[in-house]
Amino acid sequence: MSDTPNLQSPIPNPPAIPRGVADFFGAAAVAKRQVEFSLREQARLWGYVEVIPPTFEYAETLAAEAGSELAEEFYRFLDRDGRALALRPDLTIPTARMVGSKLYDQPLPQRYFYAGPAFRYEEPRAGRQREFWQAGIELVGAGSSEADAEVLAFAVTALAPLGLNVVRFTLGHLGYFHGLVRHLDLDAVNVRTLHSALDRKSYDDLARFASAQALSSKDAEALMGLLALDVQPAAPALERAAAWVQNEEMAVALDRLRDVQVRLTYYGAAENLAIDLADVRGMDYYTGITFKAYTPEMGFSIVNGGRYDNLVGHFGPAMPAVGCAFYLDRILLARQRQSGLEPEPSIDLLVRPCACGGYVELAAAARATGKVVAVALGPESANVDIPVLSCSCESGNQ
Repeated sequence: MSDTPNLQSPIPNPPAIPRGVADFFGAAAVAKRQVEFSLREQARLWGYVEVIPPTFEYAETLAAEAGSELAEEFYRFLDRDGRALALRPDLTIPTARMVGSKLYDQPLPQRYFYAGPAFRYEEPRAGRQREFWQAGIELVGAGSSEADAEVLAFAVTALAPLGLNVVRFTLGHLGYFHGLVRHLDLDAVNVRTLHSALDRKSYDDLARFASAQALSSKDAEALMGLLALDVQPAAPALERAAAWVQNEEMAVALDRLRDVQVRLTYYGAAENLAIDLADVRGMDYYTGITFKAYTPEMGFSIVNGGRYDNLVGHFGPAMPAVGCAFYLDRILLARQRQSGLEPEPSIDLLVRPCACGGYVELAAAARATGKVVAVALGPESANVDIPVLSCSCESGNQ
């Protein structure tokens, strides 16, 4: 009986994996690492230093500024001491905790890069899994519009070499929405209802909400105008938004957006930029500008970013901060839908083993030239498409 396993026979009833996680192998694994490497290299060139937060922390630490919606999606468990732990739902909160508690005395501004998996208990679907991979940057200690523009310009620049055909960015500012809510004197329940209508981009729901609040015609126009401000290019949208300003908070938000938009032109990063002042859901820790990147193939954003000036101060000295996160799984799925499956990794050359051991030197010499070389240990040597090299000690070989 042969000791060689039958590699062609599928295993009956293979072990299952939990919903919302995936195995990556072959081309998919290579593509994910290549995207991560590209983002890491771009971050290095822009002066960002890598940090590696733990995969899980105390649940109360992660929940401190996450907001109720995100906290409900935590994967929680108990350690042997009975303390509640949670898998990180993103990498911004752990990075802010690290800066506030350990790196607060370092010169400002501080620039950090991270990459790794994050976890949220939500309904799995294409482009949104329970374990997903993020890479991102955080710029801490700079509260200026230059800092906002740097992070957004980095996102534009870093996406460029990843093979996506069309990328559209949207830019908003939570101050405009919060100023309008304050002017309308909405309570928490109504704010949640308004969030839902805006999140779904539902004109009908928003109109019903405005009618139920018995708003004046001008206030109703300002509220409905939120959904009319997803406009490209940015300058006309900001002009329209200015007509609905009701207080200083809204005016300050628009001034900031104008300043950021101008500075993006310096980077050549304003071409595919639209204003979206209805983008008000997401991380509760955002305080200023927010931005997202989209491709036509995905129903979800592939990059999320924004300013969060209160987060670091929850863990130590207060510091302004702005950052963004790239969703690697979504980027790869969008690229696959645009261009098809990633090519499988291939071998350039096989080296046949021999008794004298000279094949090891042959393989090393070929690898030194950049070729992918494998020692022919099994059935792969029958592949006629791969050149085979043999040591001179084997009689009859060149």
